[in-house]
Amino acid sequence: MIARFQKSLIFRMGALMIAMVSLAMITMLASFFISESAEKDAEAVNIAGSLRMQSYRMQARLLSLNAPSPDFVAALTRQFAERIENPVLVAEAMKDNSSELHHQFLQVRESWEKDVSGFIATYARNPDRRVADQLGEKIDKFVDEIDNLVQLYQIRAEDRIENLRLIQISALFLTFALVSFSLLILHHHVELPLRSLTQNARKIARGDFSDRLEVKNDDELGLLAETFNQMSDALSEMYESLETRVKNKTQALKRSNDSLNFLYHLAREVSEKTHENIDFQAWLEELTSITAVGGVELCLKTPEAVIPYEHIRNDYMTELPSTCQRQECEKCMVEKAQVCRDNDEVQVRYPLIKEGVQYGVIVCTLRNSQFLESWQHQLLQSFSDQVAVALSLKNQGDQERRVSLMNERNVIARELHDSLAQSLSYLKIQVARLTRALQSKQVEDEQIDGITAELKEGITSAYRQLRELLTTFRLSISEKGLHAAILHTVEQLTEQSANVKIVLDYRVEDIPFSPNEEIHLLQITREALQNAVRHSQGNLVMVSLHSDPMKKVTLAITDNGVGIPEDPEKLNHYGLAIMRERTRNLHGELSIQRMPEGGTGVLFSFTPSYVQERRISYAE
Repeated sequence: MIARFQKSLIFRMGALMIAMVSLAMITMLASFFISESAEKDAEAVNIAGSLRMQSYRMQARLLSLNAPSPDFVAALTRQFAERIENPVLVAEAMKDNSSELHHQFLQVRESWEKDVSGFIATYARNPDRRVADQLGEKIDKFVDEIDNLVQLYQIRAEDRIENLRLIQISALFLTFALVSFSLLILHHHVELPLRSLTQNARKIARGDFSDRLEVKNDDELGLLAETFNQMSDALSEMYESLETRVKNKTQALKRSNDSLNFLYHLAREVSEKTHENIDFQAWLEELTSITAVGGVELCLKTPEAVIPYEHIRNDYMTELPSTCQRQECEKCMVEKAQVCRDNDEVQVRYPLIKEGVQYGVIVCTLRNSQFLESWQHQLLQSFSDQVAVALSLKNQGDQERRVSLMNERNVIARELHDSLAQSLSYLKIQVARLTRALQSKQVEDEQIDGITAELKEGITSAYRQLRELLTTFRLSISEKGLHAAILHTVEQLTEQSANVKIVLDYRVEDIPFSPNEEIHLLQITREALQNAVRHSQGNLVMVSLHSDPMKKVTLAITDNGVGIPEDPEKLNHYGLAIMRERTRNLHGELSIQRMPEGGTGVLFSFTPSYVQERRISYAE
C-alpha cells in the first residue's frame, strides 16, 4: 500500500511541491538568521574602531596635563572601560568561545585591565617624561591589539555576508535543479501519457480502436492507460460483434425482403392467371436462388392420379433422387410436410394440397449433412401453398368453365327449341298442308297461294329469329364494364333505327356487379330495347338503371309507342322467354305492362349477390 502510494502521481507532485516550498523556507530562514546575526556587525566594528581613537585621545589628554588629578584619571579609565565592555562587543565576542575573535577580545580586555589602566594610574602619580614615553609605548601596543580586534570583527561581518551570498546562490541552483527535475517528472509521467491518452481518445471518437497505449507507469495515468486499452479491446470486440450482428440482420432482412417479393409476385401471378398455365420452372429457379438449396423438384399430378404428369427440376444436370429412379411416386405423395431419409439423402417433402385435394408434391433433396433453416422451410412451405392455390384455382376455373359451357349449351338448346324448333315445326305443318293440297285435285289456287305465303312468312321469321339468337349468343362485355356495354348497345340500335331516340340514365356506378350479373343485365336490356325499337312504333325509348337505399337494382325500359298487345307471347314469345330465363338466374322480378301515359314499360329488379352475401355474414 505504501509503495503504491509512493508511486502515485499525486504523491510525486506533492513531494515536488513540498520540496520547493521547503527549499524556499529554508533559504528564507537561513537568510533571516544570518541577517539577524549580522545586524550588530557594523556597530561592533564602529565601537571596536572607536577604541583606537579613544586610546589616543585618552593619551593626549593625559599628556596635556602636568599633574592630572585622580578624579580626571578615574573618569578617563571608567569611560574607556565602559566602551570596551559595550554589550555589542561582548555579545559578538562571546558567541563562540573557540573563535579567534573571542581570544583577541579577552586579550584586549586583559591588556586594558592589567597593563594599560594600571600604567595610566602610575603616570597620574608620577607624570615624568620617562613614564610618559613608556605610556606611549603601552598605548601603541594596545592600539595594535585593538586593530587586530577590529579586523576580526570585520572578518566576522564579511564571513556572514559571504555565507548569506553562498546560501542565496545555493538556493538558486537548488531551485533550478528542483524545477528541472519537476519538469522532467511532469514530461515523462504527465505530458507524454496525457498526449498519448488524448491521441487515443480522438481515435476512439473516430471509431478507431486499433491503437494501444504504451504507458508503463505505475501511477494513475498508467492505470488510466491500461483501462483505456481494456476499454478499446472491449469496444473493438463489441463493435465487431455489432457489425457481425448488423451484417447477419441485413442478410436476414434481405432474405426476408427477397422472400416477400418472391411470394408477392407469385401470389399476384396466381391471382391474375387463374385460367392460364403458370411457368413454374422460372419460379422454381428463383426459389432455389433465394434459398440456396440445390435439389428442389416440383411434381404436378391430377387429383385422381398418382404418377405426375409434369416433373420440374431446377437443375436437370444432377442425378435424379433414388425415389424417382425407382419410380416410387406414391411414397412422395404425403399429406403434410415430412422429412424422409434414403441412404445418404435426406428428402423434405411438401404436399400441394388445397381443400383436401392433392395436386402434387415439392421434394427438397439434401446431401452432405445439409439441413434447412427455419426461414428456408417457411419459404418452401409458402411456395408449396401458393402452387397448390394456383393449381386449385386453375382446376376450379376449368370446372367453372365446364359448368358454364353446359349451362350455355342448355340455354342455347332451350332457346333453339323455343324459337327455331317451333318455327320449323310450323313450317313442317305448312309443308304437309301444301303436299296434301297439291295431291288433291279439288284445291283452289288461292288456297295454295295462302299456304305458300304462310311458308314464306315462317321462313322469314325463322331466319330473323336465328340472326337474333346469334347476336344474343355473341354478346360480351369488354374490360370497360357494364356501362360501356349498354352504351354500345344503345349506339348500335340507334344507328339501326334512325327515327328512334334512345336515352340512357345509368346510376349504378357504385354497385360491384358480378360477371354473371353483368351478362344477364346486358341481355335483358338488349332484348327489351330490340322489342321496343321494332314493335313499339314510338320515337323515344328511356333506359334507366338505378338502385334504392337498400341497394336493390331496378332496370326500367319504357317507350312512347302503341303499347304492348294483350297477348305478347304471339308477337315475340322467344324474346320474352329469354328475359324470363335471365330473371330466374338472377332471382329477380320481371313485369311487362302498358304505361298509363301510353307505351310499354319493362321493369326488372333484383338484389346483387354482394348485398346478399353481406346480409348473410351480418346474420351470422
